[in-house]
Amino acid sequence: MKSSGLAILLAAGLAAPVWAEPVARIRDVEDESLRSQLRAVIGETPHAPAGPREARQRAEEAAARVRRALRSFGYYAGTATAVVLDGDGRLRPAVRVEPGPRFTFSSVDLDLTRPVTQPAAERTRAAFTLSEGDPVDAQSILAAEHEAVVTLRAEGYPDAETRERDIVVDHAATTARGQFIIEPGPFARFGAIEMPGETILRPSYVRRLAPFVPGDPAAPEALIDFADRLSGLPGVERAEVRLGDTVDGEEARTVIVELEAAPRHQLELGAGYSTTEGAGIEGEWARRNLFGGAEALTLTARLATLDSLAGARLEFPNWQRYGQTLTLTAEAEAERTDAYDREAFTLGAGLRRAISDELAATLGAEIETARVEEARGVTRTRAGDLQLAAASIGAIWDRRDDPLDPQTGFTLEGDFVPAAVFDDGFTTFYTARIAATAYYPLAEDVVLAGRARLGTILNVDAAEIPADRRFYAGGGGSARGFEYQSLSPAGPTGQPFGGTSLVETSVEVRWRRSDTLGFAAFIDSAAAGSDPMPDISAMRAAFGIGVRYYTGFGPIRLDLATPLDRRDGEDPVSIYISIGQAF
Repeated sequence: MKSSGLAILLAAGLAAPVWAEPVARIRDVEDESLRSQLRAVIGETPHAPAGPREARQRAEEAAARVRRALRSFGYYAGTATAVVLDGDGRLRPAVRVEPGPRFTFSSVDLDLTRPVTQPAAERTRAAFTLSEGDPVDAQSILAAEHEAVVTLRAEGYPDAETRERDIVVDHAATTARGQFIIEPGPFARFGAIEMPGETILRPSYVRRLAPFVPGDPAAPEALIDFADRLSGLPGVERAEVRLGDTVDGEEARTVIVELEAAPRHQLELGAGYSTTEGAGIEGEWARRNLFGGAEALTLTARLATLDSLAGARLEFPNWQRYGQTLTLTAEAEAERTDAYDREAFTLGAGLRRAISDELAATLGAEIETARVEEARGVTRTRAGDLQLAAASIGAIWDRRDDPLDPQTGFTLEGDFVPAAVFDDGFTTFYTARIAATAYYPLAEDVVLAGRARLGTILNVDAAEIPADRRFYAGGGGSARGFEYQSLSPAGPTGQPFGGTSLVETSVEVRWRRSDTLGFAAFIDSAAAGSDPMPDISAMRAAFGIGVRYYTGFGPIRLDLATPLDRRDGEDPVSIYISIGQAF
């Protein structure tokens, strides 16, 4: 099998061209920039000419391309002659080029076919960047015309377009006079928003998402932004936004919105397994556009070795204003870990406001009633029946190119959580966390990924707060290769007790070998400590390798990890199977 595969590879390699050469060579051009441009115009071929006739034909075709290119670059007196060079027994098509002087504008005039407002005229002329002395270059001309038209449209002339330009060349003076004409079209303002036919969203909700108000100048960019806002809603498959027809004598033009609904129901299933945390399955069912305002109701259920959960989440996108999402949650959860057993019911509310496309701020609050039992032999802690109230404030900066399988960018997020525990007494504590991830492409198919997380709990000792609110380290979501919660302070019985500080790092090299198969190598490190200041010297590390199978919904991940300083009782290898990248 191996030898036959090697033979196929060798045959493919021998059959494929190992070099490429220009369709024709450029001769007599000293300007490196111009020579590179002309080479790009001519292009390359993997095959040498079959004979003199083909060589001559290639040279003549290349010369014709060069002549057209010279004129577009401003070399109106330039010449290009086709020749065939003969050397070393090979025929080489070539083009002898005499660029001559590059013509420049002696005058540039921008004319509008009808009057526009003075600010619009000033901004349009400022956007038209051609001026006297500039080269008569086609690319620069098109760019200047485009910027002028875009600027005029943004000023309330949505139908603005260029007319035929007039460029008169003076060969004796190697200059040109340019006259450029733009037809502004009628001035227009945004009118009422109309939704003809059946609509999937409340008209009042759609109008609230508009990035303009009636009476604003009718700028096409605002229509594009409006369509993007609508198409990004969870219940919308496609959104089209356009201006209505012009009505004689009226500036206001209606804005027509047409929406296509996405499926109202969505079901997602997931599963995972690890030798340190056991197995788990999870499912989510979502009902979109619940009340006609893009709301989404999501029901979640999870059954796993460590915990089981049933929850509901109701999201209100663009609540009260664009870019602001209100989320209401209710969860019932049961945990069974080496450190504690817990049964809890939690109600929460969160508000996320987008500050920009990449930056968001968050506010949250939750109340919880729980029963927490710790391992026997542990000194008196906040255990038994507890009530907790907490608030949170945080920020997220996300510049990843893909949240499921990032190749470039980074994330930086942090939160601060004041909380109070009520049982026989009253205790307050403050949790602060900061986490960062970064992704850097080392090659086209190799990505270096990194993660770091720090946490601290202030104002209390670990024994004064419920066990589930302490920090623990070790396991698939923390440091692969170690038992769940094992890199944490231990109690009198030797079982994990938890701490008031946390530090975690991970470095992973990801190689995507093909569209469906990839590999990874990683080092994870972590430690939880009894002091509020994270103790980096207490961190332990594990090394691992992994396989990734890429699907349409994200990679399926298999990781193997082993501690670098394995101790008695620790497994030599831990296995993790999950969906999605580790971070």
